[in-house]
Formats: sequence, C-alpha cells, structure tokens
Amino acid sequence: MRELTEEQFDEQYELVTNHIDDNASFDGNMFETFDEELTFVRQMAEQNRVITIIEGDEDFENEFGEPTLNMFYVSGMHLVNRIGYLVTKEPITEEFEVKLE
Repeated sequence: MRELTEEQFDEQYELVTNHIDDNASFDGNMFETFDEELTFVRQMAEQNRVITIIEGDEDFENEFGEPTLNMFYVSGMHLVNRIGYLVTKEPITEEFEVKLE
C-alpha cells in the first residue's frame, strides 16, 4: 500500500461533490454510510471509485490534554472505523493511504 501526503492526494484525485446532501462534510464531498448515499457509494465501488475516510487509534494529546484520533483516507470501500466515503471522478488504480493532518 502506497502512502500519500494530502498534497499528493489532492493533485492526483478529483472528487465528486455529494449531489444528495447540500450540506455534506469534507468540503461537500463526503457521502454518508446509510440510505441513498450508501446506495450511490456501493454503485461507485463497483467502478473502483471509492475512498473510505476512517478513524484510527488515539495518537497523542492535544493542547488541552485530550486524546486526538488519527484520520485517514484509504482506497476502497471499508466498513470498520468508517466515518464516511469520498468518490473519485476516475477509477482508482492503486491501493493507498493518506494520513490527515
């Protein structure tokens, strides 16, 4: 699995805007994990165009002493620790992971 920076990800992948929810997270690009949005994501997964936003383990404490969770973009449709999904305009040709800062 290839590790990409957020900048490399942004240069390499163009995302589809969520046409179902006008108030979607991640700059209007995230698709939820249920109902009509999940149905759309499943269709796009058949075309290899899905990225899963996942939440990882606690990494460190922030300035308030609270644990901070890691978030990642991972190529493909995954179920464990998913926050939501992104859909690319073109098929994804490699497995990758992007740690979000």
